[in-house]
Amino acid sequence: MKATGWSIHPSEHLEPNQISLEDGEANIARKDIINIFIDSSKTEHGVGAAFCVLINDIWAYQWSAKLNDNNTVFQAELTALHEAEIYASDLPNHNTSKIHVDNRASIMASSNSKSTNETARKIFKILLINPRITVSRVKAHAGNISNERADQLAKDATQYGRPYSLIKLPKPHIKGVLRNRMLEEWQTSWKNGDTGRKIYNIMPSVSLRATNWIRDDVIFFSQHGPFPAYLKRFHLSDSDFCSCGGIGTALHYATEYIYTVS
Repeated sequence: MKATGWSIHPSEHLEPNQISLEDGEANIARKDIINIFIDSSKTEHGVGAAFCVLINDIWAYQWSAKLNDNNTVFQAELTALHEAEIYASDLPNHNTSKIHVDNRASIMASSNSKSTNETARKIFKILLINPRITVSRVKAHAGNISNERADQLAKDATQYGRPYSLIKLPKPHIKGVLRNRMLEEWQTSWKNGDTGRKIYNIMPSVSLRATNWIRDDVIFFSQHGPFPAYLKRFHLSDSDFCSCGGIGTALHYATEYIYTVS
């Protein structure tokens, strides 16, 4: 579900140093900053999100969760960022927290006051009222031990993480499910129907792809056209006979009629 309308007053904005797309690895060594590393993962086992907290070179806290298997990595990344912000906002006011994210798209979405993503808006609001919380980018898979730890936590969460059901399923997945159900119902109706059996014998499976038949193909295979046999069915003609004496069907004109025999 997309959030609509303004979530904040236009005069309110984030501090200039709260969001950084530059590599923030240089600040990790600072002792006056609480470093939080987040990551997400999607494997054959499912989707996971995690974050870990580094204080004075000591791992002080970690969190992980397993999302629905149909959630996206982007959703998991925003979930981890949101949970990390909640953790940071509960810390004493004198603590400055820097959240390190290796996904540029999630940072861009979270810093956009007009974002229609529900989780991204929640992240923005927390940043707005907590200027001591900053978000910066860190390079993924670049040998950063802290980021690798968060990555491993997220991978482990795909199998062993506690279920996290607060994130809605992505729209593409829902559209796919509805499309498949529609095709199943359509196939059942087409298989058990009473009409269009000539076409069913040629095309027993339904599809959203057009056959690209030309008009003559449609007329021939459906038997719906200016033929005496068809016109007689709908009382538009008194006889279903051809002028040669045969039954005037499309097949008759294509294979037997004296003027089309060649």
